[in-house]
Amino acid sequence: MKHIPRSNLVTQLIAMVFTCMAWAVLAEDSHQPVINQIVEIDQQLTKYLKISEPLKGEQKLLLKLRVSRLVDEQKLLMTEYIEEGDAVTNMSPKQVETAKGIFSRQLHLATQFNETLNKQVNDLRAENHQLEGEKLLAQEEQMSEVQKRVDHITVFRLDLIQWLERLGSDVKKPTRAFEQALYERADNVSLLLNYSHSRLSELITAKSSALESEVSPLDASIKAFQIKRDSCNTSLELLINTMDSIGANTSSYKETLIASTGSVTEDIFNFAVMSRLVSRWFTHMGQWLFEHGPDFTFKLILFGAIIIAFRFIAGLVRRLVVKATNASKLNLSRLLQDFFASIAHKLVMLFGFLVALGQIGIEVAPLLAGFGVAGIVIGFALQGTLSNFASGLMILIYRPFDVDDVVVAGGITGTVEKLSLVNATIKTFDNQRIIVPNNKIWDDIITNVTAERIRRVDLIFGIGYSDDIAKAEKAIHEVLEAHDLVLPHPEPIVKVANLGESSVDFWVRPWVKTANYWNVYWDITRQVKMKFDEEGVSIPFPQRDVHVHMPESVPLELTDPESPSGSKESSR
Repeated sequence: MKHIPRSNLVTQLIAMVFTCMAWAVLAEDSHQPVINQIVEIDQQLTKYLKISEPLKGEQKLLLKLRVSRLVDEQKLLMTEYIEEGDAVTNMSPKQVETAKGIFSRQLHLATQFNETLNKQVNDLRAENHQLEGEKLLAQEEQMSEVQKRVDHITVFRLDLIQWLERLGSDVKKPTRAFEQALYERADNVSLLLNYSHSRLSELITAKSSALESEVSPLDASIKAFQIKRDSCNTSLELLINTMDSIGANTSSYKETLIASTGSVTEDIFNFAVMSRLVSRWFTHMGQWLFEHGPDFTFKLILFGAIIIAFRFIAGLVRRLVVKATNASKLNLSRLLQDFFASIAHKLVMLFGFLVALGQIGIEVAPLLAGFGVAGIVIGFALQGTLSNFASGLMILIYRPFDVDDVVVAGGITGTVEKLSLVNATIKTFDNQRIIVPNNKIWDDIITNVTAERIRRVDLIFGIGYSDDIAKAEKAIHEVLEAHDLVLPHPEPIVKVANLGESSVDFWVRPWVKTANYWNVYWDITRQVKMKFDEEGVSIPFPQRDVHVHMPESVPLELTDPESPSGSKESSR
């Protein structure tokens, strides 16, 4: 493996020495503080340069860091000085020419240094095809550092060109050369980026079927190409920004960067970038279909065939479970029978789905492990749903009602149509379908209206105080005995139960089959009214006697209804 020479540091220091010597000529009263700082930095750099040769190890590394910090500080000072609004206009012609000479020499040195670094990168890449594992990883780490230095020099070259332009220099030629260098490097980085993604895919595929002894070298190689990919992403982003600042066309490079990083930026709304992305997608899709289309089609057909087969098996299992629960002596409710049948059907379908996934090459074990972790997370997020689930199990076990029962549950009255582990479906008598959560049903009072075979009809009939009680009671008994749906046992009850404000009330309590409740209720009410009319028994309206006591001294005003003016007459 080659070591990167440190000649770039000496080159930068020489350029700074030239810069500081020229700035001594430029110094005037208005710019003296800046010049003094640059001179001070130059003195420190000169001192560090003299003592750098004998140093080794950490001391040399520490000196390098100090020099790098001074270089950045001097660059910042030069940038602030040149980019001041009136700095250039206040400079004399001699100062401007001197500054132009300084920046031109620096641009030339930076270009040479850039070429040197590019040669180092090419030399390192020439060795890459012979390396693998840890050696390849070390090589890529070294190359990544060189790439960072190339990026730094690229930005510095752009700064120098912009400074020269502000000083009035003709920068067309260096700008063209710089733009050409940018295009060449952007092309190389784009190709390297695509190559890195391709090699990463190959290495990851190889690792999935590698022996245990081969995993460690493959991991190192994967990490090396990840470093290469990340370094190329960073360099390409910097190149795009630099090229945008000089008005160069970067649509193809933006498309490559977006495809590599997956980051959605405002560049995606650029028509050229978007068209390139769509074209890339269709190209990759066509290539993938050409290479994997037949195999994918076969797997898709196999997947569908397995699902269809297991769906048929699940239906058969469902029917067998229903038949077994119906023939069982456990006296299971319809709800519990449907629950067992539904669970059996879903388990068979789940098993079939997992078998189908395994046949098309999807690992089932990690999927099941993921389901377990997801189940814990979902359990915390859906505590209310789990409460409904528990309530559904309690309803299935204790069987407070069954399908087709008329119930009052959760504040709803109607017929139970369906019960799941989460909710119950109740249809009201006016044909509304209402979904009630199971926990609301289980936490409230449940009234099963149709749970018993027979049911009592409670009726109240009132007669006037002047009517014959015995006659009315006999009439009611005749109506009950004549009705076919009234059960003889238990015997109907007809009793005088209340002496009300306007009537004498009979409580009538016949027994009927539960299914005949409402028919008997309506028939008896109608027939008793008709029988009372036939027997001359009155059903009084609510009435109240009002007695008014009025002293004789208070006049009573009467209104003459025949008077057109509605005048009032007084009477005593």
